[in-house]
Amino acid sequence: MKSILVADNRAELLATLEPILKHWGYRVLSTRSAEQVVTFLEESKPCMLVLGEGVLANPGLALGKNILANIENGDLPCVALRQDGAEKVAVTPDETIEVPLELFGLFSFIQRKVEKHPRQNLRIKVRLPGMYSIEEDDFILADVLSLSMNGLFFKTATRLKKCDRLTVVFPLFGHCAEIEVKSTVLYTIEPGASNNYFQGFGVGFDDIPEEHSEQLQNFIRDRFLKEVSSHQDGVGVFDQGRLKN
Repeated sequence: MKSILVADNRAELLATLEPILKHWGYRVLSTRSAEQVVTFLEESKPCMLVLGEGVLANPGLALGKNILANIENGDLPCVALRQDGAEKVAVTPDETIEVPLELFGLFSFIQRKVEKHPRQNLRIKVRLPGMYSIEEDDFILADVLSLSMNGLFFKTATRLKKCDRLTVVFPLFGHCAEIEVKSTVLYTIEPGASNNYFQGFGVGFDDIPEEHSEQLQNFIRDRFLKEVSSHQDGVGVFDQGRLKN
């Protein structure tokens, strides 16, 4: 399991970041101390640093051998968390992220910097009643099992082909909205003994109106944070106020 080292002197921010990163499948080393960052780096090999600007400006960080050099050389990806009143940092991070955090931007940055095959979008598991129409035919009911800003996955008995064009409709429960969008089949899963005869297909959205895009982003964000919060394992108070709406 890849590990990410998170250091910030804001306890509430750490308590928010740690369960999110764990939910994305990373081991998290967290601290409020620049000196402990040095200790962690001497004892482990994280794939990335997430450091508050206050930590980056702390002279204690310079005690670690080659830490700043590794960041500057790009050998150790580093994102800084903006902090008002922090002194000028001693090293330039790969990117600086504003606080409150923008969830989708954080996900995208980590994927680009850490993963060999980065995922393009934050995808959540759902169970929504949806439907789709093929070339203006009647709508077919199906279950939506996963959802992102750019597409979804339908569980259905209907066999489609890659590149088929569809009209997709699904509700956003709790947000008083229904999305209708033109889509294209990106891949299909054929039933067989190896997948317990599961069948379905994934689609990519061709274009979403700005109003629907904002509604969809809020829905995915809220569902994701609700799931993270429900699996909180005692790292502190999960403060959604540290995330941008």
